[in-house]
Amino acid sequence: MREAKERQCFCDRPRLSDWTGRARTLAVVVLALWVLWPGGARAAGQGVEVDQVFRDGERLVFDVTWMGIKAGQATLEARGVVRLQGQAAYHLVTTAQSAPFISAFYRVDDRSDSYLAASPYRSLRFDKQLREGNYRHNSQALFDHGGKRVTFRYLDFSPVPKGVTSLEEAEKHSKYVTQEFPLGPNALDELSVLYYVRTLPLIEGRTVFAAVFASRKNWDLEVKVLRRETLDTILGRRETLVVEPVLKFEGIFQQKGRVIVWLTNDAERIPVLMKSEIKIGSFVSTLTQRESGVALAEPSGTGVRVR
Repeated sequence: MREAKERQCFCDRPRLSDWTGRARTLAVVVLALWVLWPGGARAAGQGVEVDQVFRDGERLVFDVTWMGIKAGQATLEARGVVRLQGQAAYHLVTTAQSAPFISAFYRVDDRSDSYLAASPYRSLRFDKQLREGNYRHNSQALFDHGGKRVTFRYLDFSPVPKGVTSLEEAEKHSKYVTQEFPLGPNALDELSVLYYVRTLPLIEGRTVFAAVFASRKNWDLEVKVLRRETLDTILGRRETLVVEPVLKFEGIFQQKGRVIVWLTNDAERIPVLMKSEIKIGSFVSTLTQRESGVALAEPSGTGVRVR
């Protein structure tokens, strides 16, 4: 009964024109998938081996459909360790692109880069580039944990002519704005928090939390572990953990409705299915490809390849 109730909201079929009113839903799909993508987790209820979670070159590809229509593709990647602010950091990337049919009238081409330091886990930098229809957004957040502040730099596209699509051209019509905001202890950004959650114990019926700076505020991200369910996936028939991230902040994490994620309940906990409810209809993201990378140790500066 509970399962039927959860899936009922995905049955109404909206008009295709409703897509244009959901400017950032693809981004929600992509990032909701990050909310518990433990590429190397152990059994449910236990923590995670760091050298199994962070894998240089690991790449997940998802097909995103909207009421049965292919809306686009999302990718999640771990690109090894880089040197930033004098320390080693994991480089994490997520992208979302609309399908050719959708792009003909509403193109989506988004990318976010996160740089995550360890011991303790905390964000060092977060870059975001959104291209959605006529909407454009470019921003960078630099985290100063010693000074307990975030320097947020963004380009205001409001005075930019609608026909301008490149960042270089937009800079001729506008300028970057710099702001500073208070930062909570060991805060993470909108992407790095999801890698951090991967390292936490996940126990059925319980909830985990993590500190995040997003939408120019400090938040607690809440993730509920609902139940277990067996699914047929590209990886075979697998028992999964069904989890629900409670997305309270705006930006890429816009709370349009419930987001439910199915993770394999094994030593890897791979997200194989995600359903994102919106006001009319829903998006479904299905894992279609997985590339395993090379395991990395914690970026302490020894024994880790740094680009």
